[in-house]
Amino acid sequence: MVSATDLIFAVLFVGVLYIIAGPLAFIPLVMLPIMIAVGLTMQRPLDRAMKRLQADHGLTYIVISHDLAVVKYMADRIGVMYLGRVVELAGTESLVADPAHPYSAALIAAIPEADPDITRSKRRVELRSAEIPSLLRLPSGCTFHPRCPLFEAGLCDVKVPELLPIPGAREVACHVAVRERTSERAAAMA
Repeated sequence: MVSATDLIFAVLFVGVLYIIAGPLAFIPLVMLPIMIAVGLTMQRPLDRAMKRLQADHGLTYIVISHDLAVVKYMADRIGVMYLGRVVELAGTESLVADPAHPYSAALIAAIPEADPDITRSKRRVELRSAEIPSLLRLPSGCTFHPRCPLFEAGLCDVKVPELLPIPGAREVACHVAVRERTSERAAAMA
């Protein structure tokens, strides 16, 4: 945990950089390590300050985080990665409302909600395994297949899925999701 003195210094340092440098893109990169170190009490004001800087100066952020609640708040588009590969790219609202990749769905389902009614109504994702494969020995085919609830033997464990466009201005790397989403679109158009 970061001390109050360190936090004040860091915020002042970022403020001084901002005054000297103006609205340059590297300023958010200085703030991201600070955001990681602070507790929830300071997290939201920093998030709001970054959103204000973004709106006022047209900044673009690349937020790399396991905290999807922050990513959901900060991002217009989200890229979900699993074991070093992008498995889904979509607009934030679209991805949160209807994730196409099963890993994205599991991440969205795991976001804690303050409202117990929302928590009870959230879609649950049952993974086949909780064990994460080693980066030193990645599974064949889709690296998510040992955990995937949509797993199809002979396909998912053999062929690496490509990141392909699906309806809704998004891309997904999942054999089953691509097939289902494109067939749904075809059926709707028929």
